[in-house]
Amino acid sequence: MTRAARTAAPGEAVGRVALAGPGVAAEVAPVLAARGLPAEVGDDDPAVLIAAVARGVAAVAWAAAEPVDAATALRLAAVGRAAAEAGRPLVALAPPVRGTGKATIERAAALAHLRAAGAVVVADPDVWLEAIVLVGAIGVPRGPRVAVVAPPGSWLERAGAALSAEAEEAGRRGPSVSSGAEEGDPVDAVLVDRAALERAGRSARALVVAVAARAELLLPDDPPMLVGLRPALAAVAACGRAAERIAVGVGPAPVAARDELEIDEARVERQLGKTGAGDRRLGDHEAKVLLAAYGVPITRQAVATTPSAAVRVAKKAGYPVEVKPWGPDVPSERAGCPVERGVATASDVRRAFLAVLGAAGMPVAEAEGAAVIVRETPPSGREVAALVLRVGALGWAVVVEVAGAGTPLAAPAPLRVADATQLAAAVTSTRAGEPEPDRIALANVLRRVSHLAVDLEARIERVELGRIVVGARGARTMVVDAAVELREAD
Repeated sequence: MTRAARTAAPGEAVGRVALAGPGVAAEVAPVLAARGLPAEVGDDDPAVLIAAVARGVAAVAWAAAEPVDAATALRLAAVGRAAAEAGRPLVALAPPVRGTGKATIERAAALAHLRAAGAVVVADPDVWLEAIVLVGAIGVPRGPRVAVVAPPGSWLERAGAALSAEAEEAGRRGPSVSSGAEEGDPVDAVLVDRAALERAGRSARALVVAVAARAELLLPDDPPMLVGLRPALAAVAACGRAAERIAVGVGPAPVAARDELEIDEARVERQLGKTGAGDRRLGDHEAKVLLAAYGVPITRQAVATTPSAAVRVAKKAGYPVEVKPWGPDVPSERAGCPVERGVATASDVRRAFLAVLGAAGMPVAEAEGAAVIVRETPPSGREVAALVLRVGALGWAVVVEVAGAGTPLAAPAPLRVADATQLAAAVTSTRAGEPEPDRIALANVLRRVSHLAVDLEARIERVELGRIVVGARGARTMVVDAAVELREAD
């Protein structure tokens, strides 16, 4: 998608905006008109927006009053694809996803489906409004990288410094704030104040966007501007992410993208060949065999059926080790699977063998098939959980839960690189000064697992990664706990 080059003469309306959605959209029309963007308001039928795109309006926007479900996402995705093709992404306001359970997963997948159609999806009404102004009156940056260029002592510099400090305390990277942009800076948009707009240069990539502190400070002869640094930054970044998504293609990655991965097909077939017609679940060890065949890093481990065998495995894995029960019906570690950690001697291994089986209520006699998994102690790092599953008419999706984030994130599967990167970006350092987690390694894990599920969809219902440890850059990232739910035989 190319960056729009719309400009406006003083006081001129740069184009019309088409709004749709129950209730909220009508309230925004007068505000947009005052900003030089007269709006036409439709009902809650997405078809009116597709017609508006065909007429060549400057921007199309949707406001949802309720959480977006699968049916709504499918209808809006058609608008998103039409708007993306026209170079003006749909700007959608949707309530944030909250809670847990099946309904929450469906809503997260619904928003992901909409984003994958090229839409800008935000939860904050202020960000939504500024994104509409950006798309309709200024342009769309090619990506989400934003810099703030502000004169020393200006309100823009102080606002940027405050946001940077706030982000640092939360373990995130704040906005880049400087007194001047260097030629060739790797940014997609530069935010400046009114005074700097006329003298601001425009690089080959960067879109220059003026920002005012408050709406009441806008003057009748001002060029199109955004209001408020916080919503302006969020709007530019959201539009830039949508532009990147459109540039690589809408929808999930093509299945043929698996050819970029090195997959041990023979190992996959051997493992699936061991499953019986009535098997409904692969436990941790068998699931990891499939993951490893797709190049996913996993813990070094083996199954031991006797205490003596467990000791041999522990010596090979390297003390200290961890011990957990083996079996297709063993629950995930998040669901209460007993795990003995810090097992450092042979006698401790023997004790742990009996302890985990007893805690799981499993037989301990060799003749009765008792077995445990002995694995290396996982490295330290941020912990993430992920699911790859079918979500009704939306198809396959990857859903990621990051401890402390509160909101599950999703993207359609198989994952495109851009989507995998975006999911991994949610993992941050837990404290200021802590090493940055290796998000590239996490994105690689998620992408490979997404292809595994879709490639084997005739046999697999869902893949559960109950525990992924994301190490610091240069350290190890691996799947620690996994399971695969199988489809019922037809």
